[in-house]
Amino acid sequence: MNCLLCADVHLKEAEKAYCLFVLNELVFLCEREKCGALFFAGDVFDSRPDAEALRGDFRACLDRLSPDVRVFFLPGNHEELRASGMPALESLDFGRARLLSEKPFSFEVLDGSSELLALPFQKDYSDYRSWEVPPKTGALRILLAHGTVPGITYTGPEEDDDGGVLDADIFAYFGADLAALGHLHGHSVTAFGKTCVAYPGSARVWREGEAGPRQVLVFSTDKMPPRPRPLALAAAGEYRVVPVYAAPGGDLRGPDEKEMAGWKAADWLRLEVSGVVEDEVPVMDALREMQAGLKKKFRRVTQSAENLSVLQGISSHPLARRFLEKWEKDAGRYSASGDAYFLARLKGLAAIKEILEGKK
Repeated sequence: MNCLLCADVHLKEAEKAYCLFVLNELVFLCEREKCGALFFAGDVFDSRPDAEALRGDFRACLDRLSPDVRVFFLPGNHEELRASGMPALESLDFGRARLLSEKPFSFEVLDGSSELLALPFQKDYSDYRSWEVPPKTGALRILLAHGTVPGITYTGPEEDDDGGVLDADIFAYFGADLAALGHLHGHSVTAFGKTCVAYPGSARVWREGEAGPRQVLVFSTDKMPPRPRPLALAAAGEYRVVPVYAAPGGDLRGPDEKEMAGWKAADWLRLEVSGVVEDEVPVMDALREMQAGLKKKFRRVTQSAENLSVLQGISSHPLARRFLEKWEKDAGRYSASGDAYFLARLKGLAAIKEILEGKK
């Protein structure tokens, strides 16, 4: 049986159209790959209010699956966010999706040769040796969980410090052949002993810095050891850092139509302006105007001016003027549309600024 594993969809009412676009692609891929099971490894919804608001759309989307496809919804830490005063997760109807919220675990047989051990998000899993988990009888045991595994995947400074740390020994202790995990937004498939530890990563671009294509994983319960393979999610778009170069007089060079030809409307752009300028105010005004124009084409556009510096009079200084004359003269030798050419101006002026300010 083929299975599709996804995680961290973070369905959010404020981004409903985009989120449902991604969810529909998950359903499409599940059908295309002829999967018999679809696993959501936590953080299906961005918060408890989002779960209440979007459960009907979630149900409707899953109803497009073939009748024999089984859907499993493991709660993550975000299903508990802003839950005060809200209905219990178990009181909400998620349609085709079987809610695996029982703590510390739930267990069931998937087919004749595979079984599922599900661990909903918990801040502390340290008492796992006291759990009365049935002994392994199938050829394949899948451990579905939402948390971090120290020593296997680098969590990075952007990860929330909210517990949910899984001792890697838990996989061998329960005889897991495949650990299908959510919580980390980066894709990772590694081996720990006899267990394949697989993170599909976030199914959509949820926050800044989540670079690279968003993915799901497909694996077969008929193959041992399990070998999950990634499938890219076109609907999720990508996070793109877009360099914007400022000339000393304030003119900006941003992405042109040719550069943006392969970008998608679902992309998240971060405009990073850099340069040494005479006056920061018109530069920032121009950057905001560029940002507003790009917002009409792309899902989200943010900006940063951390690498923009100001030095009044730099354009008229003899050293800077000679450098800029040389830079402009060499335009015919290099591609004026290439980042390297504009980066050379930035580096040169930055060095001159340090000289003029007495730093060298």
